[in-house]
Amino acid sequence: MAEEKTPHVPKAGEFLVLPDGRRFVVAETQNGARGWWFLATAQDGGCTLQGNLQLEWDSQAEVWRPAGARVPVPRSMTKPSQPRLRQLD
Repeated sequence: MAEEKTPHVPKAGEFLVLPDGRRFVVAETQNGARGWWFLATAQDGGCTLQGNLQLEWDSQAEVWRPAGARVPVPRSMTKPSQPRLRQLD
């Protein structure tokens, strides 16, 4: 199977996830000189977001993220700290 050579571009219906974890559904996008201009709606429909950001495709999560945004590691994937053992005298 041949790999797709064309870059992935934001499309209506795809998800945009902000660094704080809020998820939006992309409604409209246009490629501009300073990045992708987009209009997105919150999953619950409570608000809309529009902006002009450089977006990166996160192929593992299959979502768009602002370029350079750090992805927080889910708590369930973090290693719990080991309790320190104390010796009683």
